[in-house]
Amino acid sequence: MKQLPFQGLCLIDWGRGIDVNLFPAGTEFLADCGTSGFSCIEMQEERSWTYQVDTFGLCVVAHMMLHGEEMSIAKVPGTGGSYMYQPKLSFKRYWNVALWKQLFTTLLNPGSNGNHVGDLRSLRRSFQEYMCSNYQLVVKLNQLLAKQKASLCSS
Repeated sequence: MKQLPFQGLCLIDWGRGIDVNLFPAGTEFLADCGTSGFSCIEMQEERSWTYQVDTFGLCVVAHMMLHGEEMSIAKVPGTGGSYMYQPKLSFKRYWNVALWKQLFTTLLNPGSNGNHVGDLRSLRRSFQEYMCSNYQLVVKLNQLLAKQKASLCSS
C-alpha cells in the first residue's frame, strides 16, 4: 500500500483547560466551565467530573463537523431502568452509523466500570480499523485535511 503524506487536524482553544497532572490522582471537579456549548453532562447536572469535559468537547467538535450545527443532547431510556445520552440529530444513512453511534455513546455516557482509558482505546481502534479497511477513505481524508489547511493558510 502506498504511503501518503500525513495531514493533521489541530483542535484549538484550550484556554479553560485543566492540567490534571497538577492535582492528586482521583481529584474530581464541580465547577462549570461557563461556556454553555461545552458544559459536559456532569456540569449540566451539577455532578463531579474529571475527563468528561474533554470527551464532551470532542463530541461537540465531531457533531459540528458532521452536521454543521451545534450539538443538542437528549436523555433517553437505557437498559434496566437506566438512561443514556445521545445527540438529538440522527445520522445520515450513508454514514457509518454504527461507528458514529459508538463514538457518541462511548463519549457521552462514560461507563461506571472505571475503565475509561480502555473504552477510549477501543473507540480509537474501531476508527483506525474502519479507515484502514478502505484505502480510498484515507486518500479522501488527506484531501479534505489538505483543503482545510490551504483554506486556513489563505485567510
